[in-house]
Amino acid sequence: MAVGDIYRIFVRFGSDTLEGKERYTVEIGKINLTVVLLDSITSQYKDKSDFIKLQYYPIRDWRQAGLQKASYIDIRSTMSFDFLEILKGGKYIGQLSHADVMELAQFIQSYKKRLEVYLKAHPAS
Repeated sequence: MAVGDIYRIFVRFGSDTLEGKERYTVEIGKINLTVVLLDSITSQYKDKSDFIKLQYYPIRDWRQAGLQKASYIDIRSTMSFDFLEILKGGKYIGQLSHADVMELAQFIQSYKKRLEVYLKAHPAS
């Protein structure tokens, strides 16, 4: 597995439940040799609030990555998974393009600034 690899895996709704659903995920990093950090991928974007859209990176080369429709990476959904669990139960879908990996890194780095600008323009009532 490498940064940018996309897998479809079962994700639990919470740590205290066995319930969950299959989700598309992308590797964004590793903690060590056995723990992988993943962010969720979604195609649901249009009806989200502007605030939520701040955390959705639009995958530019989604077809090349093996996705069926325009999709977004939710950078606020980071989860850790056991590497072997992903290999046993996950389905490899594809990989982000080099351009998407680089732009995603910039998107993550700029999130705090974009959030500050948004909150200044939309103060709580």
